Parts: sequence; structure tokens; C-alpha cells
Amino acid sequence: MIFDLDGTIFVNSKISKELRDAIDELSKSKIVIFASGRMLSSMEILLDNYDLSGIKIAYNGSLISYDELYKFCLDYENSVKVIDFLRMNDVHRQIYVDDVLYVEEDNEFARAYSDQSGIGYNVISDLKEITKKGCVYKILAFGFPEKIRSLKQKAKDISNNVDVFTSSELYLEFVKRGINKKFAVEFLSQKIGFSLDEAIAFGDGENDAELLKSVGISFAMRPGNEKSLVSAKYITDNEDGKGVLRAIDFLKTMGEI
Repeated sequence: MIFDLDGTIFVNSKISKELRDAIDELSKSKIVIFASGRMLSSMEILLDNYDLSGIKIAYNGSLISYDELYKFCLDYENSVKVIDFLRMNDVHRQIYVDDVLYVEEDNEFARAYSDQSGIGYNVISDLKEITKKGCVYKILAFGFPEKIRSLKQKAKDISNNVDVFTSSELYLEFVKRGINKKFAVEFLSQKIGFSLDEAIAFGDGENDAELLKSVGISFAMRPGNEKSLVSAKYITDNEDGKGVLRAIDFLKTMGEI
């Protein structure tokens, strides 16, 4: 069972006790995977706060924590292309290297992201320099929705070796081509020995769409990104944070779990 975090099992970084207990109970008989755009360290803080354990997919698939860490890095040349593009378009940009967050400006966006993720950040003069020193898991642009929508259209021409997608209306993400949550779950399926047809996934964002489309049973949370809503087998309302609970109850009545 594969759970997206923000907007799916967590609403405003909080999870109900009922849902927390339900996931904990499922983990006793099912493989539980948490798949997020968050940093691994941010995922660990959030999940540990609620005593939830499972396999972790961070950075939308660029880092997998299972029996060891599996890394899929954006190379230096393409990292530089992305950074130049974001500078040219005058948008807040930040980079994740070896699970450490770096920004070029200490501004409202950096502070807001830090507050939301529970992770501190390092201010450096040139993001390009840090790309030489470790694994670049992703680069993120953070801005107002209209800016992000405009950037997304322009970003398609950056490189054939970079994938671009939104994880919320505020975030535009850049990762190595072919890296996403579906890729990461396929990777794990080969390691562990299960089929995607057997998997059940829950998500709400554009970054969940490929995964929701590829598994045997999937639920998209409403309100959610249109791509996730059309990719999932089922849709459930989640404005009250109980969408996944409803989905679990439905699965029980269907005899799926």
C-alpha cells in the first residue's frame, strides 16, 4: 500500500488518530510505502512524530530508503540549465544535495518552506557550486500559482534529460528524466517481489498521477490536481482529512484488504 503524504494522509501536516491507527494496523500484514516529494529527513520527522513506519520514497522517487539508500541524481550539466532558467525567470529556487537544502536568497519563500517542512536551510551565493559536491535529488521553484503555471510551460524546453512537474500549486519540481513515484515503486517491486497490479495507492497531486494510473487499485483525493483525479480508479473527498479512511473502509467491504 502506497501513501502520498501531504494532501492525502496529512492535511496541514496533521493526521487523525483514526487514520494513523488504521495505517499502523495495515502495516502488520501489508507492505506500507510512503511516497512524497519531501526530503527524506522531513519525511522521517513527520512520520516519527506519529510513530508511523514503512519504506520511504523521497523527492518523488529520487531517493528510496529501504534496506539501503538508492539514489537517482540530476547531473551537473542539467542542474546548471535548470538553475540558469530559474534565475532568468526571477523565481525563488532551492536545491537538495545529499538531503541538505540550499537556497540563494534568505527570503519569505525559504522561510515558509522551512516552516512547512520542519527543515532548516543553508544560504549560499551560487547553487551551481553545490551541485558539484554531491547527489542532486531535485531542484524546486517556489512561487505564487500564476508564476508557477507560467514557468511550467516555459520549462518544457530546458532539457530532454529533465522532468518537470508540480507537487502543489506553489511548487515546480525538476528531477532526472524518468524519475517519479511510479519508477520508485517499480524499483521496489523488483527488490521485494510484488506486482504493481497488486498494489494500492493513494494520492492527490500531479506528482502522483503516473503511480495512480499504474497500480491495480488507486484513490485520488478531492480536491486534488486534475491529473491525479483522472488517473485514479476511484475518487474520494478529503477536505476533512478522512478520504483515506473512507477508501480503506471501501476496500474492506470489497474484500481487498
